[in-house]
Amino acid sequence: MKFKIEKHLLKKADELAFITIKNDGEFQIEGYNIPNVGLDVPIKNDVLVKGIKEKTAQENINAMSIADAMIFIMGIDSKFKNNEEYKKFLNAFKDKVKVDLKAYMGYMSRKYFDIGEYTDSLIYLKAMITMNPNDVDGLYHYAIVCQEIAKQYQKDMDNEGMNNFLLEALLKLEMVTEIEPDFSLAYYHLGYHYYNQGQYIKSRSIWNEALKLGIDADLGAEIQENIGKMDFKIQYEEGYNLVFQGRNEEGLEKLRPLEEDHSDWWNLLFMIGLAYKNMNEIEEAKKYFEKILIIKPHQVDAIVEIGLCEAATFNMERAIEHFETAAKIKEDPEILCNLGMAYLNNGELDDAIYYIERAYELDPEDEITISCLKELNKYTK
Repeated sequence: MKFKIEKHLLKKADELAFITIKNDGEFQIEGYNIPNVGLDVPIKNDVLVKGIKEKTAQENINAMSIADAMIFIMGIDSKFKNNEEYKKFLNAFKDKVKVDLKAYMGYMSRKYFDIGEYTDSLIYLKAMITMNPNDVDGLYHYAIVCQEIAKQYQKDMDNEGMNNFLLEALLKLEMVTEIEPDFSLAYYHLGYHYYNQGQYIKSRSIWNEALKLGIDADLGAEIQENIGKMDFKIQYEEGYNLVFQGRNEEGLEKLRPLEEDHSDWWNLLFMIGLAYKNMNEIEEAKKYFEKILIIKPHQVDAIVEIGLCEAATFNMERAIEHFETAAKIKEDPEILCNLGMAYLNNGELDDAIYYIERAYELDPEDEITISCLKELNKYTK
Protein backbone atom coordinates (compact mmCIF):
# COMPACT_ATOMS: atom_id res chain seq x y z
CA MET A 1 0.00 0.00 0.00
CA LYS A 2 1.24 3.47 -0.90
CA PHE A 3 1.18 6.41 1.51
CA LYS A 4 1.42 10.11 0.65
CA ILE A 5 2.28 11.31 4.16
CA GLU A 6 5.15 9.07 5.23
CA LYS A 7 7.78 11.82 5.12
CA HIS A 8 5.80 13.70 7.76
CA LEU A 9 6.01 10.73 10.13
CA LEU A 10 9.66 9.71 9.83
CA LYS A 11 10.79 12.07 12.62
CA LYS A 12 8.78 9.91 15.05
CA ALA A 13 11.43 7.20 14.59
CA ASP A 14 13.60 9.33 16.90
CA GLU A 15 11.39 8.07 19.74
CA LEU A 16 12.76 4.56 19.27
CA ALA A 17 16.02 2.85 20.22
CA PHE A 18 17.19 -0.47 18.82
CA ILE A 19 18.67 -3.46 20.60
CA THR A 20 19.89 -6.70 19.07
CA ILE A 21 18.43 -10.04 20.08
CA LYS A 22 20.64 -13.02 19.28
CA ASN A 23 19.70 -16.29 17.69
CA ASP A 24 21.13 -18.27 20.63
CA GLY A 25 20.16 -15.82 23.38
CA GLU A 26 17.67 -16.17 26.21
CA PHE A 27 14.98 -14.14 24.46
CA GLN A 28 12.90 -16.50 22.33
CA ILE A 29 9.32 -16.55 21.00
CA GLU A 30 7.74 -19.93 20.35
CA GLY A 31 6.97 -20.28 16.64
CA TYR A 32 9.49 -17.62 15.57
CA ASN A 33 13.10 -18.28 14.56
CA ILE A 34 15.45 -15.37 15.11
CA PRO A 35 17.77 -14.99 12.09
CA ASN A 36 21.26 -16.46 12.52
CA VAL A 37 22.78 -12.97 12.45
CA GLY A 38 20.36 -11.80 15.13
CA LEU A 39 17.66 -9.16 14.78
CA ASP A 40 17.65 -5.46 15.60
CA VAL A 41 14.38 -4.80 17.38
CA PRO A 42 12.91 -1.42 18.41
CA ILE A 43 12.07 -0.24 21.91
CA LYS A 44 10.32 3.00 22.72
CA ASN A 45 12.72 5.37 24.44
CA ASP A 46 10.42 5.94 27.41
CA VAL A 47 10.24 2.18 28.06
CA LEU A 48 14.01 1.90 27.86
CA VAL A 49 14.58 4.86 30.17
CA LYS A 50 12.04 3.55 32.66
CA GLY A 51 13.80 0.20 32.72
CA ILE A 52 17.19 1.79 33.33
CA LYS A 53 15.86 4.07 36.10
CA GLU A 54 14.12 1.23 37.88
CA LYS A 55 16.93 -1.21 37.14
CA THR A 56 14.30 -3.62 35.87
CA ALA A 57 15.11 -3.52 32.18
CA GLN A 58 14.41 -7.21 31.71
CA GLU A 59 10.89 -6.77 33.10
CA ASN A 60 10.14 -3.64 31.09
CA ILE A 61 11.83 -4.72 27.87
CA ASN A 62 9.66 -7.76 27.30
CA ALA A 63 7.98 -9.28 24.28
CA MET A 64 5.00 -6.91 24.54
CA SER A 65 7.28 -3.86 24.60
CA ILE A 66 9.10 -5.12 21.54
CA ALA A 67 5.86 -6.00 19.73
CA ASP A 68 4.42 -2.53 20.44
CA ALA A 69 7.55 -0.81 19.12
CA MET A 70 7.58 -3.05 16.02
CA ILE A 71 4.02 -1.97 15.30
CA PHE A 72 5.06 1.64 15.85
CA ILE A 73 8.02 1.56 13.43
CA MET A 74 5.93 -0.26 10.82
CA GLY A 75 3.35 2.52 11.16
CA ILE A 76 6.04 5.15 10.73
CA ASP A 77 7.91 3.64 7.80
CA SER A 78 6.19 1.09 5.56
CA LYS A 79 9.52 0.43 3.83
CA PHE A 80 11.62 -0.16 6.95
CA LYS A 81 14.19 -2.86 6.21
CA ASN A 82 13.07 -5.28 8.96
CA ASN A 83 9.31 -4.99 8.49
CA GLU A 84 8.85 -8.44 6.95
CA GLU A 85 10.80 -10.01 9.81
CA TYR A 86 8.75 -8.03 12.32
CA LYS A 87 5.53 -9.36 10.76
CA LYS A 88 6.77 -12.93 11.34
CA PHE A 89 7.60 -12.03 14.94
CA LEU A 90 4.20 -10.43 15.50
CA ASN A 91 2.31 -13.38 14.01
CA ALA A 92 4.14 -15.78 16.32
CA PHE A 93 3.71 -13.45 19.29
CA LYS A 94 -0.07 -13.09 18.88
CA ASP A 95 -0.48 -16.86 18.56
CA LYS A 96 1.58 -17.49 21.71
CA VAL A 97 -0.04 -14.91 24.01
CA LYS A 98 -3.47 -15.00 22.35
CA VAL A 99 -3.56 -11.26 21.73
CA ASP A 100 -5.72 -9.64 19.03
CA LEU A 101 -3.21 -7.29 17.38
CA LYS A 102 -5.89 -5.47 15.40
CA ALA A 103 -7.84 -4.77 18.58
CA TYR A 104 -4.61 -3.65 20.29
CA MET A 105 -3.73 -1.24 17.46
CA GLY A 106 -7.27 0.11 17.49
CA TYR A 107 -7.12 0.61 21.27
CA MET A 108 -3.77 2.43 21.09
CA SER A 109 -5.02 4.64 18.26
CA ARG A 110 -8.15 5.63 20.20
CA LYS A 111 -6.10 6.25 23.33
CA TYR A 112 -3.82 8.73 21.57
CA PHE A 113 -6.66 10.30 19.59
CA ASP A 114 -8.63 11.02 22.77
CA ILE A 115 -5.73 13.03 24.23
CA GLY A 116 -5.10 14.93 20.97
CA GLU A 117 -1.94 13.05 19.97
CA TYR A 118 -3.16 12.60 16.41
CA THR A 119 0.16 11.62 14.84
CA ASP A 120 0.64 8.71 17.26
CA SER A 121 -2.99 7.74 16.70
CA LEU A 122 -2.39 7.71 12.96
CA ILE A 123 0.78 5.61 13.25
CA TYR A 124 -1.10 2.72 14.89
CA LEU A 125 -3.83 2.88 12.25
CA LYS A 126 -1.23 3.02 9.50
CA ALA A 127 0.39 -0.12 10.90
CA MET A 128 -3.05 -1.76 11.01
CA ILE A 129 -3.81 -1.13 7.33
CA THR A 130 -0.24 -2.02 6.34
CA MET A 131 -0.80 -5.45 7.87
CA ASN A 132 -4.45 -5.66 6.73
CA PRO A 133 -4.83 -3.58 3.50
CA ASN A 134 -8.53 -4.40 3.08
CA ASP A 135 -9.53 -3.51 6.63
CA VAL A 136 -12.40 -1.11 5.94
CA ASP A 137 -12.72 0.18 9.51
CA GLY A 138 -8.97 0.75 9.70
CA LEU A 139 -8.91 2.60 6.39
CA TYR A 140 -11.89 4.75 7.37
CA HIS A 141 -10.52 5.79 10.76
CA TYR A 142 -7.09 6.35 9.23
CA ALA A 143 -8.68 8.81 6.78
CA ILE A 144 -10.53 10.60 9.61
CA VAL A 145 -7.31 11.06 11.60
CA CYS A 146 -5.56 12.33 8.44
CA GLN A 147 -8.26 15.00 8.21
CA GLU A 148 -7.64 16.04 11.83
CA ILE A 149 -3.90 16.33 11.21
CA ALA A 150 -4.57 18.36 8.06
CA LYS A 151 -6.36 20.91 10.27
CA GLN A 152 -3.24 21.24 12.39
CA TYR A 153 -1.11 21.91 9.30
CA GLN A 154 -3.68 24.46 8.17
CA LYS A 155 -3.39 26.29 11.51
CA ASP A 156 0.39 26.30 11.07
CA MET A 157 -0.10 27.68 7.52
CA ASP A 158 1.75 24.69 6.09
CA ASN A 159 -0.16 24.20 2.83
CA GLU A 160 2.00 21.35 1.59
CA GLY A 161 1.46 19.30 4.74
CA MET A 162 -2.25 20.11 4.79
CA ASN A 163 -2.71 19.10 1.16
CA ASN A 164 -0.71 15.88 1.60
CA PHE A 165 -2.88 14.73 4.49
CA LEU A 166 -6.10 15.74 2.75
CA LEU A 167 -5.08 13.83 -0.38
CA GLU A 168 -4.18 10.82 1.75
CA ALA A 169 -7.60 10.94 3.41
CA LEU A 170 -9.32 11.23 0.02
CA LEU A 171 -7.46 8.25 -1.44
CA LYS A 172 -8.16 6.02 1.54
CA LEU A 173 -11.86 6.98 1.62
CA GLU A 174 -12.07 6.07 -2.06
CA MET A 175 -10.52 2.71 -1.18
CA VAL A 176 -13.21 2.21 1.47
CA THR A 177 -15.99 2.75 -1.10
CA GLU A 178 -14.29 0.35 -3.53
CA ILE A 179 -14.01 -2.39 -0.91
CA GLU A 180 -17.40 -1.74 0.71
CA PRO A 181 -19.70 0.24 -1.63
CA ASP A 182 -22.40 0.57 1.07
CA PHE A 183 -20.20 2.49 3.56
CA SER A 184 -22.29 5.68 3.68
CA LEU A 185 -20.04 7.64 6.08
CA ALA A 186 -17.18 7.36 3.61
CA TYR A 187 -19.38 9.02 0.97
CA TYR A 188 -20.29 11.75 3.46
CA HIS A 189 -16.64 12.70 3.96
CA LEU A 190 -15.73 12.23 0.30
CA GLY A 191 -18.39 14.77 -0.64
CA TYR A 192 -16.49 17.44 1.29
CA HIS A 193 -13.18 16.49 -0.31
CA TYR A 194 -14.60 16.84 -3.82
CA TYR A 195 -16.42 20.04 -2.84
CA ASN A 196 -13.20 21.61 -1.55
CA GLN A 197 -11.44 20.64 -4.79
CA GLY A 198 -14.10 22.46 -6.81
CA GLN A 199 -15.59 19.20 -8.14
CA TYR A 200 -19.15 20.24 -7.36
CA ILE A 201 -20.91 17.87 -9.73
CA LYS A 202 -19.01 14.90 -8.29
CA SER A 203 -19.60 16.17 -4.75
CA ARG A 204 -23.36 16.30 -5.31
CA SER A 205 -23.35 12.81 -6.82
CA ILE A 206 -21.36 11.38 -3.88
CA TRP A 207 -23.58 13.08 -1.29
CA ASN A 208 -26.69 11.77 -3.04
CA GLU A 209 -25.16 8.30 -2.82
CA ALA A 210 -24.71 8.75 0.95
CA LEU A 211 -28.38 9.73 1.27
CA LYS A 212 -29.50 6.79 -0.84
CA LEU A 213 -27.50 4.34 1.30
CA GLY A 214 -28.91 5.77 4.50
CA ILE A 215 -27.11 7.94 7.02
CA ASP A 216 -27.65 9.57 10.43
CA ALA A 217 -30.54 12.05 10.27
CA ASP A 218 -28.42 15.06 11.30
CA LEU A 219 -25.74 14.26 8.73
CA GLY A 220 -28.44 13.70 6.11
CA ALA A 221 -29.92 17.13 6.84
CA GLU A 222 -26.44 18.65 6.60
CA ILE A 223 -25.89 17.02 3.20
CA GLN A 224 -29.25 18.21 1.87
CA GLU A 225 -28.51 21.74 3.02
CA ASN A 226 -25.10 21.65 1.30
CA ILE A 227 -26.61 20.36 -1.94
CA GLY A 228 -29.24 23.08 -1.84
CA LYS A 229 -26.60 25.79 -1.53
CA MET A 230 -24.36 24.58 -4.35
CA ASP A 231 -26.61 24.88 -7.42
CA PHE A 232 -24.76 27.95 -8.68
CA LYS A 233 -21.38 26.25 -8.19
CA ILE A 234 -22.55 23.26 -10.20
CA GLN A 235 -23.66 25.64 -12.95
CA TYR A 236 -20.21 27.28 -12.78
CA GLU A 237 -18.47 23.91 -13.10
CA GLU A 238 -20.67 22.97 -16.05
CA GLY A 239 -19.78 26.30 -17.66
CA TYR A 240 -16.03 26.06 -17.27
CA ASN A 241 -16.08 22.44 -18.48
CA LEU A 242 -17.75 23.68 -21.67
CA VAL A 243 -15.11 26.42 -22.05
CA PHE A 244 -12.28 23.91 -21.66
CA GLN A 245 -13.98 21.72 -24.27
CA GLY A 246 -13.87 24.66 -26.70
CA ARG A 247 -17.64 25.19 -26.51
CA ASN A 248 -17.25 28.80 -25.47
CA GLU A 249 -20.68 30.16 -26.40
CA GLU A 250 -22.41 27.34 -24.49
CA GLY A 251 -20.06 27.96 -21.59
CA LEU A 252 -20.99 31.64 -21.50
CA GLU A 253 -24.68 30.70 -21.42
CA LYS A 254 -23.96 28.95 -18.13
CA LEU A 255 -21.50 31.47 -16.70
CA ARG A 256 -22.89 34.89 -17.58
CA PRO A 257 -26.17 34.53 -15.60
CA LEU A 258 -24.09 33.93 -12.45
CA GLU A 259 -22.30 37.26 -12.72
CA GLU A 260 -25.11 39.41 -11.33
CA ASP A 261 -25.13 37.68 -7.93
CA HIS A 262 -21.41 36.83 -7.85
CA SER A 263 -19.66 39.83 -9.37
CA ASP A 264 -16.74 39.53 -6.93
CA TRP A 265 -16.08 35.83 -7.64
CA TRP A 266 -12.81 36.15 -9.52
CA ASN A 267 -12.79 32.53 -10.73
CA LEU A 268 -16.11 33.15 -12.47
CA LEU A 269 -14.84 36.38 -14.04
CA PHE A 270 -11.69 34.60 -15.20
CA MET A 271 -13.61 31.84 -16.98
CA ILE A 272 -15.88 34.38 -18.69
CA GLY A 273 -12.83 36.34 -19.80
CA LEU A 274 -11.18 33.17 -21.06
CA ALA A 275 -14.26 32.23 -23.06
CA TYR A 276 -14.29 35.66 -24.74
CA LYS A 277 -10.56 35.43 -25.43
CA ASN A 278 -11.03 32.00 -27.02
CA MET A 279 -13.72 33.55 -29.24
CA ASN A 280 -11.25 36.29 -30.20
CA GLU A 281 -13.38 38.97 -28.55
CA ILE A 282 -10.23 40.46 -27.05
CA GLU A 283 -11.55 43.76 -25.71
CA GLU A 284 -14.42 42.04 -23.93
CA ALA A 285 -12.01 39.50 -22.48
CA LYS A 286 -9.71 42.27 -21.19
CA LYS A 287 -12.61 43.88 -19.34
CA TYR A 288 -13.13 40.74 -17.29
CA PHE A 289 -9.46 40.21 -16.52
CA GLU A 290 -9.22 43.86 -15.47
CA LYS A 291 -12.23 43.41 -13.17
CA ILE A 292 -10.30 40.65 -11.43
CA LEU A 293 -7.37 42.98 -10.76
CA ILE A 294 -9.71 45.42 -9.00
CA ILE A 295 -10.66 42.58 -6.63
CA LYS A 296 -7.23 40.91 -6.49
CA PRO A 297 -4.52 43.32 -7.74
CA HIS A 298 -1.80 40.65 -7.77
CA GLN A 299 -3.77 37.81 -9.37
CA VAL A 300 -0.98 36.63 -11.64
CA ASP A 301 -3.09 34.54 -14.05
CA ALA A 302 -5.28 37.54 -14.86
CA ILE A 303 -2.19 39.70 -15.43
CA VAL A 304 -0.77 37.10 -17.82
CA GLU A 305 -4.06 36.85 -19.70
CA ILE A 306 -4.15 40.63 -20.21
CA GLY A 307 -0.60 40.35 -21.54
CA LEU A 308 -1.71 37.65 -23.96
CA CYS A 309 -4.64 39.81 -25.06
CA GLU A 310 -2.26 42.71 -25.76
CA ALA A 311 0.06 40.38 -27.68
CA ALA A 312 -2.90 39.09 -29.72
CA THR A 313 -3.56 42.66 -30.88
CA PHE A 314 0.19 43.20 -31.57
CA ASN A 315 0.58 45.69 -28.74
CA MET A 316 3.93 44.24 -27.68
CA GLU A 317 5.00 47.11 -25.43
CA ARG A 318 1.88 46.69 -23.29
CA ALA A 319 2.21 42.90 -23.38
CA ILE A 320 5.79 43.17 -22.10
CA GLU A 321 4.67 45.45 -19.25
CA HIS A 322 2.11 42.93 -18.06
CA PHE A 323 4.39 39.91 -18.42
CA GLU A 324 7.13 41.73 -16.49
CA THR A 325 4.64 42.53 -13.72
CA ALA A 326 3.59 38.88 -13.59
CA ALA A 327 7.21 37.66 -13.57
CA LYS A 328 7.97 39.85 -10.56
CA ILE A 329 5.11 38.24 -8.67
CA LYS A 330 5.90 34.69 -9.78
CA GLU A 331 9.06 33.55 -11.55
CA ASP A 332 7.43 30.82 -13.58
CA PRO A 333 8.84 29.27 -16.81
CA GLU A 334 5.61 29.83 -18.74
CA ILE A 335 5.45 33.50 -17.73
CA LEU A 336 9.12 34.00 -18.61
CA CYS A 337 8.58 32.35 -21.98
CA ASN A 338 5.65 34.67 -22.68
CA LEU A 339 7.88 37.60 -21.78
CA GLY A 340 10.73 36.29 -23.89
CA MET A 341 8.52 35.72 -26.92
CA ALA A 342 7.00 39.20 -26.54
CA TYR A 343 10.52 40.67 -26.60
CA LEU A 344 11.35 38.50 -29.61
CA ASN A 345 8.28 39.72 -31.49
CA ASN A 346 9.24 43.26 -30.53
CA GLY A 347 12.70 42.81 -32.09
CA GLU A 348 14.57 42.84 -28.75
CA LEU A 349 16.64 39.69 -29.18
CA ASP A 350 18.95 40.02 -26.15
CA ASP A 351 16.05 40.32 -23.73
CA ALA A 352 14.29 37.43 -25.46
CA ILE A 353 17.39 35.23 -25.03
CA TYR A 354 17.74 36.18 -21.36
CA TYR A 355 14.18 35.33 -20.33
CA ILE A 356 13.77 32.15 -22.36
CA GLU A 357 17.12 30.81 -21.15
CA ARG A 358 16.12 31.67 -17.59
CA ALA A 359 12.91 29.71 -18.09
CA TYR A 360 15.03 26.77 -19.27
CA GLU A 361 17.20 27.02 -16.15
CA LEU A 362 14.10 26.76 -13.97
CA ASP A 363 12.63 23.76 -15.81
CA PRO A 364 14.62 22.23 -18.68
CA GLU A 365 11.86 19.67 -19.32
CA ASP A 366 9.00 22.16 -19.71
CA GLU A 367 7.45 21.63 -23.17
CA ILE A 368 6.55 25.30 -23.67
CA THR A 369 10.12 26.36 -22.82
CA ILE A 370 11.60 23.81 -25.21
CA SER A 371 9.28 25.03 -27.98
CA CYS A 372 10.29 28.66 -27.31
CA LEU A 373 13.98 27.72 -27.39
CA LYS A 374 13.52 26.10 -30.79
CA GLU A 375 11.84 29.27 -32.05
CA LEU A 376 14.61 31.42 -30.55
CA ASN A 377 17.29 29.34 -32.25
CA LYS A 378 15.95 30.43 -35.64
CA TYR A 379 17.10 33.93 -34.81
CA THR A 380 20.41 33.16 -33.13
CA LYS A 381 22.08 30.87 -35.68
